[in-house]
Amino acid sequence: MPGRYGAIGANISIPILNGGLFKARRTEAEFRAKAASKDVEDLQNRIIRDVRTAYLGALNAYERMGLTVQLLDQAKLGMDLAQGRYDLGLGSIVELSQAQLNYTSAQIVNSSAKYDYQVQHALVQYQTGVQR
Repeated sequence: MPGRYGAIGANISIPILNGGLFKARRTEAEFRAKAASKDVEDLQNRIIRDVRTAYLGALNAYERMGLTVQLLDQAKLGMDLAQGRYDLGLGSIVELSQAQLNYTSAQIVNSSAKYDYQVQHALVQYQTGVQR
């Protein structure tokens, strides 16, 4: 090898000869943007579903409260009638006890319906962002 050695190097990059790298990167970026858009759309759909489900649950619980009030009124009427029959000696203690049990059960169902409505109402407020 000679005492004096010299070297020169050159690196040339021509974008049109990169094997489609820039086009692939652009396509990847477009697909990532579409995926992010679909993620946003999916999140919107899930939020709409959760709010609708909570609303329908609250509506169902509200209507159930009205039904349980009617059930309570009917049970009270039945108990009053059974009490009257018992007082007149026309009914048995078993009939009266059954009517009282039905009235107590109706009171429990009514209280449960009120509680369920409060829970569903709170869930609607949470899903809509009113309550955290």
